[in-house]
Amino acid sequence: ALQASEVPMSAAEVAGAIGISRATAQRYLAALATTGEVSVGLRYGTTGRPEQEFVTGHPAARSRR
Repeated sequence: ALQASEVPMSAAEVAGAIGISRATAQRYLAALATTGEVSVGLRYGTTGRPEQEFVTGHPAARSRR
């Protein structure tokens, strides 16, 4: 799902795209981030804590700017 996406995705978005729970997606994405296969950034909304967003290695998808 991340490789096919043009923009970074949250764990909830990945979970919805592939039909697994958000917690499972978060666990696997964290493991992939540890090995360097995905990068982790922060998505800031208007209120609350920022949401983590994940992206594969291609630089074009590193930000939503």
